[in-house]
Amino acid sequence: MTIDSVKKMKDALCEKLKVSFGSTVEEANDAQMMRASALVLRDVMAERSVDTMRETREEHRRQVHYLSMEFLMGRSLMKNAFNLGVGEILTEALDELGFRAADIFESEPDAGLGNGGLGRLAACYLDSMTTLDIPAAGYSICYELGIFRQRIVDGQQVELPDNWKDLGGAWLLPKPQETETVCFGGTVRQFWDDGRLHVVPEGETEVLAIPCDMEIAGYGTDHVNTLRLWDAKSPTPLDMSLFSQGEYLRASEQEAMAETIAKILYPEDNHYEGKSLRLKQQYFFVSATMQSIMRKHIEVYGTAANFHEKNVIQINDTHPALVIPELMRILMDDAGFDWDTAWNITKNSVAYTNHTVLAEALERWPQQLMETLLPRVWEIITEIAHRYQKQVENFYHDPAKTAELAIVWDGQVRMANLCIAGGMAVNGVSALHSDILRHDVFRWQYQMEPEKFKNVTNGIDHRRWLAQINPRLDGLIAVRSREIHRALQDFLRFDGQIVDVHIFVSFRSFSDFVSKTLQIGCQRRLSGNLSVRSDRPAARM
Repeated sequence: MTIDSVKKMKDALCEKLKVSFGSTVEEANDAQMMRASALVLRDVMAERSVDTMRETREEHRRQVHYLSMEFLMGRSLMKNAFNLGVGEILTEALDELGFRAADIFESEPDAGLGNGGLGRLAACYLDSMTTLDIPAAGYSICYELGIFRQRIVDGQQVELPDNWKDLGGAWLLPKPQETETVCFGGTVRQFWDDGRLHVVPEGETEVLAIPCDMEIAGYGTDHVNTLRLWDAKSPTPLDMSLFSQGEYLRASEQEAMAETIAKILYPEDNHYEGKSLRLKQQYFFVSATMQSIMRKHIEVYGTAANFHEKNVIQINDTHPALVIPELMRILMDDAGFDWDTAWNITKNSVAYTNHTVLAEALERWPQQLMETLLPRVWEIITEIAHRYQKQVENFYHDPAKTAELAIVWDGQVRMANLCIAGGMAVNGVSALHSDILRHDVFRWQYQMEPEKFKNVTNGIDHRRWLAQINPRLDGLIAVRSREIHRALQDFLRFDGQIVDVHIFVSFRSFSDFVSKTLQIGCQRRLSGNLSVRSDRPAARM
């Protein structure tokens, strides 16, 4: 599907209004037109995504799987239009159909999937990997209400539900045929047969993880990656026996408890129920993700033995740390590997990005909660902890360091220590941050395994914060010189090489128009018109 003219875009929008909303252009409101625009772009990206996945399978390329409790994606309509190269076409089509493009862009809600730097980092990495044609996917939870909408009433903050999916759901592609089952609670029965340990869970509670995919377009490329968001449902939506007896609330209790997992991001955890829900959220999306990745891997290669050669599992902070024991569970209980083989695959698959330099703020979970909610995972964690503790003792012969580096200690499970023990790499998000990790927060682990500790410095999403938020600067650079424009395009597809800025200052008037354009750009809204119009009066400071 190619949309390379204003006429084709108008035709696509009109058709989408008819088939998806039963509406004509004259009848449609801004919300319907925003959703129609999103669906048109989603169709383009979905076609390209199929081609990308086919090429990745055929070429047996290594894939990056980025796990994060949050992805702060921002508004997607303008970004996707820009990356697909149809920003001006969409803007003009909307104008000719009688809508104001800026209003349509403004009507889109932020996806309720994140709230801070951790989530923005995840979104930027996904955008950049796609632009660089790296086969990658993001994974998180399809939160129904995000965090909250803020309203100030009588000087006080009032928190209201953030129902972002009313409009933002247009970007989601449900994939019920790829549903996974996640288990909580129960007990574990073990027995030996055929020379290997067999593990049978009993009495567990099952929750269905249903994937909803959000396609991610790269800039200047046909490559499309995916953000997979897991929604939670019960396999038994209604207890007909209780319903027939008039116990309507109890009849739907199981479904309500399952759906709570994907209700909001970061529920309050200052009580037991809140802690339990947060741990459920973390294991839910980690387990569903690892089952999905392993299933697809075996479909291509027929074995899990080379899993670490074809997959990298990048965990964003410690929230997805349970990926380590969960991957071990799948490799041992499902694939039949022994401990040493499974551990070698796991340690060479997982990498950890740290976001916390305060030791007291590092994530910990009560041992009792872990034992009760995730009995098999708890068994694996205790074995990892036991073996890692021996490694520390043999290296330092110091009880104080053994206590500090322990994964399980004093009734708590220390997730950062688990990440370091079970991963191949640890990184901070700036040079200073990474130095603090090496020489302060994780100094003893660094002395044991210095090769694990690396630095990855954050940048900015320059495609959004330069080319989109200040289109006049982008436009002026483009018209001043083909050479300058080529340099800008290299910058937009930045691959880690430093762009030579001296090419810009060689033009006598460049500093003049940059100065003027920066004054204009600082007052422009992100949702402003993508096109550069010479008839629009310049804003003044």
